Amino acid sequence: MAENYTFLPANLRPAPQAPRPRVRRPMKAWLKISAVTVICVGTGLPFALWNLKSVEVTGCEGLPDSETLNLKNLSGSWIPAVDLSRVRENVERWPGVEGVSVELKLPATLLVRALPDTICASVPIGAAWRGVTCDGALSHRLTQPHRPVLEGFDLNRVELRLALATGARLCDGTNGLLLGVRKITPSDFEITIGGVRPEASSIIKVLPRGSSSEQWWRQAAASGRVPAWADLRCDHHVVVRRAG
Repeated sequence: MAENYTFLPANLRPAPQAPRPRVRRPMKAWLKISAVTVICVGTGLPFALWNLKSVEVTGCEGLPDSETLNLKNLSGSWIPAVDLSRVRENVERWPGVEGVSVELKLPATLLVRALPDTICASVPIGAAWRGVTCDGALSHRLTQPHRPVLEGFDLNRVELRLALATGARLCDGTNGLLLGVRKITPSDFEITIGGVRPEASSIIKVLPRGSSSEQWWRQAAASGRVPAWADLRCDHHVVVRRAG
């Protein structure tokens, strides 16, 4: 022992040995499995039911059939090995899916529900259509256009959100239905509104930033004097054209 060598000079004494480090083994996975085991045993769940018996998927248009099939293929998996957070991440990554609910329903059913984006408009891309959410983000493919249709805009969130905001501003305070917004130039939009004229829709040219002439449009819509075409880009005068 070290105390027996205290009579020796310091240069002849043996170096003290450090205590051997304890070997740590990964316990997190075992603890997780053990916890599930305790729950299963505590609830009287037989070992034969530790595998998923069914996977119920409530999908939406943004969730492709291939992903639904992948979820269905989890049936038969060992329940403690199913990572619910990974399942949620795999479903959330698809465009058109706004949120995901994943729940393990005892004894052996996995419930997956994909919540769709709220589609507020659509844009044409080639011969197909893509949805646009209320914040201007592109969503999933559509089988048919969703009104309003946004045309001529760059497919980025800022431009599409500006188009939606401009159309909503013009319809504010009227019973009109926004049918479409088309960009002619970066500072020149053409808006089509239905419902304010019984015989046909109205086409209005506006500035994205707005103008004082838009107040005239709202008053005309309230009184039933809406023209077939109007130019509201100037602050001091309005150009209108009646039907025919």
